[in-house]
Order: sequence, then structure tokens, then C-alpha cells
Amino acid sequence: MLTKTITTATTAVLEELRNRIGAELTRRELAGREPTDERQVVEERPASVGTLRLEMVKCGKERCKTCGRGEGHGPYWYLYSRRNGKLTSRYIGKTIPDELIGRGA
Repeated sequence: MLTKTITTATTAVLEELRNRIGAELTRRELAGREPTDERQVVEERPASVGTLRLEMVKCGKERCKTCGRGEGHGPYWYLYSRRNGKLTSRYIGKTIPDELIGRGA
């Protein structure tokens, strides 16, 4: 049944399916990771090409007063996705650009 659907689907539909599968694999890999002291997840949202995460980040500088108080910097948005089978992250910024909003899976 699935084979028939795939063979008759348009290229656009197949690319969307590939993006959704990649996004789900990314979400599952992130969910299975152990939390770290360097990054704390504040919020998580699905995106068609991966997972958006709002994170508080510690810079690692010895003299940083903000990190010294345990607060961290941010929160900042990052887009996690797969590239050549490897999980990658890309800094987005303080706000999500319009082209990433509403593209959830």
C-alpha cells in the first residue's frame, strides 16, 4: 500500500515527506539526549526541516558574571536538523524569522 502511494506521489510530496521524516528523527534524537549544564531547553517547537529549540546557553568564559550566577545567556533559538545523516544545529537568534514560523510538521 505504501509503495503504491510513494510511486504515484509527486516530487514535492516526496520532498515534504523526507523533510517530515528527518524532522521526526531529529526530535527523537534530541529527546534521547542527556541534559547538559551548558544548555537548558526553555521551549521546543517542531519545524518542517527539524526542531526549533529556545535555549539558555552558558558561554564557558571563566570571568563571565552572568554564567557565574548560573543564569546563562539568552534565551536564543536554534534550529536542529540533519545534514548528511548527522545532527547539526544552527543559531537563529532571539526571535524566529517569519519563514520558519508555521512550518511545523
